[in-house]
Amino acid sequence: MLSFAILELLHRKPLSGYELKKRFGGSIVFFWKANHSQIYPELKRMEEAGLVVSSRVTHEWRPTKRVYAITPKGEETLKAWLLKKPKIQAVKDEMILKAFAFNLVPGEEAEAELIHHQQLHEQRLGVYLKTKRQLEQRHKNLLETDDPIVFWNVVALEHCISFEQMYIEWCKWALARQKDFLRRTSARADNAEVSASSDQLSPAGFGSAEP
Repeated sequence: MLSFAILELLHRKPLSGYELKKRFGGSIVFFWKANHSQIYPELKRMEEAGLVVSSRVTHEWRPTKRVYAITPKGEETLKAWLLKKPKIQAVKDEMILKAFAFNLVPGEEAEAELIHHQQLHEQRLGVYLKTKRQLEQRHKNLLETDDPIVFWNVVALEHCISFEQMYIEWCKWALARQKDFLRRTSARADNAEVSASSDQLSPAGFGSAEP
């Protein structure tokens, strides 16, 4: 999938490996992450496959850089992939995996994990909303734009915003349900303890005791 993400970016304009890395590390590609160690080997593989071509660009006051551009074959490959029906993605979420077994840790530890995760998603939501505000400053009413790149960027961005909002609400819901669960189970444990004490103090309890 990384190759298609790279082709999408290069389809817009030629970029250096460093510029690609900045886009993956920033808010432009907000739905797909890649690091330095992944991007350069992939660019090399893509160039060998004829999907991209590179050239050296020299500047008087900047270091020489290698810039990559999409080739006709790369464009055909990208369009063919875009027309291919995507498979539903498998969910791999460490937080959900942990929550599945939070019965093994103290309640306060589970609560701390949920609060921390909620804060992380609130931070990411803030980044996405900032990106949306920046786009609105440049393009005004985003969904009424005539620019297809801006339009589909916004469609993807809205998905990311909705996902973060959903995750935050799930964290809040889980925290509220946990409090209710602990209160309910604690009350039942207290009632069971009181009942056991009453049984020990009952006449039947005294009569069964040995002199």
